Amino acid sequence: MTDNQANPRSFWPRRISWLTIILALLAIVTFLAIFGSGMQYAIPMRTGIGVMENSGSSGAAPMMDNSVSSAPAQGKADSSLYYPYPDPNIPVTDTREFLKVYYSASMRTRDVQGLTRRVETTVRGYNGRIDQQSSSPQYGFVSFVVPQSKYDAFRAELEGLVGSRFLTINISSQNLLPQKISIEEQQKQADTALADYKTARQKIVNAHANTVQSLQTKIDADVQLLATLRAGTSTPQILAQIETVSDDLSSLRQHLANENASYAVQLSNADRNIKNAEAWQKAVETQDKTLLDNVATVTGTVSVRWVSFWDIARLYLPGYWIPIIFAALAFLSFLWDRRRFGTV
Repeated sequence: MTDNQANPRSFWPRRISWLTIILALLAIVTFLAIFGSGMQYAIPMRTGIGVMENSGSSGAAPMMDNSVSSAPAQGKADSSLYYPYPDPNIPVTDTREFLKVYYSASMRTRDVQGLTRRVETTVRGYNGRIDQQSSSPQYGFVSFVVPQSKYDAFRAELEGLVGSRFLTINISSQNLLPQKISIEEQQKQADTALADYKTARQKIVNAHANTVQSLQTKIDADVQLLATLRAGTSTPQILAQIETVSDDLSSLRQHLANENASYAVQLSNADRNIKNAEAWQKAVETQDKTLLDNVATVTGTVSVRWVSFWDIARLYLPGYWIPIIFAALAFLSFLWDRRRFGTV
């Protein structure tokens, strides 16, 4: 029997190097770290209604603004106008689009404050407006508005500030066609009301003119008749006739005074209705302009977070690749220890 048969070689080397031990510990530690971070809770964010375009693994679109109110009361212009309540029954033949776009990006970098400043510079470079900004060594945030016409170029430059692995994008858009249709319906109602009030006012003016003309003709006739009667011989019959005509003249003049007073009230009411209808019409035009101005801009936010070297490594080696690599290196180092030191 040979020595090898009498004493079979063990799998373990005579000694294990520190390199093997360290690599094995790193494999265990990184496995536990990744396993422990596997159950993460997403940060609640506002969600939007519309067509969603996602790029990345997390995040949510900002809430869209869906505040609506009924049409303003006739003749009352509200200084804080909201879009009217939209009609859900839109005909399929109406293919117009009034898309309001909401953009949200999350970036990770080693220089949070520097990247935040570059985001602000990019927004302003495309004639955008900064609505909110905050920056610290660990976290940065920028809320902005940019013109829709420059959105594509702005987005390309903004997303080029960091690598794709360090960028998460969320885009939502909503077609404001229901609000637009509702505004158009209000515009028709306001135009119709204004036209009706103007027509009613003209009828009042015409009716008053006819009435005044008729009364004035009768008054002139009585005045002329009185002048004739008074110029003649005063007999009991003439005096009685003069009294009758005088009473009729007084009645006609009172009727004319009442007509003028009534006309003044009716004309004032008609002018007030026209003024209110014009205010309503202007309010609807303001709503329409507000909607179009809203559609002509893109509202967005960019959050910037500090990233550690460990997070960078996980971005390039997702899942359990890191502990697998350490385990493979530890095994190779173990085999090298068997070759260098022999087995027991």
